[in-house]
Amino acid sequence: MKKLIFPLAFIALSVLACTWTPTPTAPPPAANTATTEPPVVTEPPATEPPVIPLVGDVVTCNELSLTLDPALATGYDCQTVPESPYEMDLYPAHTELVLTGYPLADKFFAPKIMVFPVAAYTALAPATIPEYVTALQTMTAGGHNPLYKDTTSKAIPFLPLFNAAQAFYSKGALRSFVSGEGVRFLTEYAQYYVPVNNHDLFYTFQGLTTDGQYWVSAILPINHPGLPENADNPPDGLTWEAFSAGYETYILDKVTWLNGRPPESFTPTLLALDALVTSITITP
Repeated sequence: MKKLIFPLAFIALSVLACTWTPTPTAPPPAANTATTEPPVVTEPPATEPPVIPLVGDVVTCNELSLTLDPALATGYDCQTVPESPYEMDLYPAHTELVLTGYPLADKFFAPKIMVFPVAAYTALAPATIPEYVTALQTMTAGGHNPLYKDTTSKAIPFLPLFNAAQAFYSKGALRSFVSGEGVRFLTEYAQYYVPVNNHDLFYTFQGLTTDGQYWVSAILPINHPGLPENADNPPDGLTWEAFSAGYETYILDKVTWLNGRPPESFTPTLLALDALVTSITITP
């Protein structure tokens, strides 16, 4: 059976400790619990070319606008999502743009971009959101995340808050968008020792507008031909118990491997996804 990273009752509102440098490293964090200590890796990612501006139509969804590359989506669905006050799925009312006709389908997450008002999110989670904001601002300024506490607990601030843990991160890079700064990375979220796989893997961008009023969160599925299609079975014919016992070595190896993959080897390419998020403009 799959071994849980943390109990199902765990609420992902506790502060994630993390670190960041101008040349990003890729320490893969796991659950924020007292019994499970995540592995740490410092392998640098491969050098990547600069972001190339998109060619496409500018679309608008409430305060959000961006350039929509026809290779990434044939359309979009604009929604205003109502507040969810529940601890396992906590967020304020916010704008959500869901991409339609995306190159990948039937993945763990739908491809979407969310814009959260920071003040409203802070009212729901006053112990967490201000620290996330400070952490992300410090990271994008090229400094170390002040939430970093020790060498065994590292993660990048991520919204929305929900009942799962950041299993690792790779391909971390600072990225500017029209209205602010942020960080992009590849990750998976789970409640167990998850294999790195194409069903769960996604690209995310976590950014703040320059005035600090809005948090931008992009969740965009991404695949690589070198990964298994799903997490139904542990790799190499292992049992779940054996895989869980060797998870630290496994995830260190996988993060190093992912960091070494060229940006264009992913589907969609990292270049296309970077171009999409850097085109984002927030107009209150």
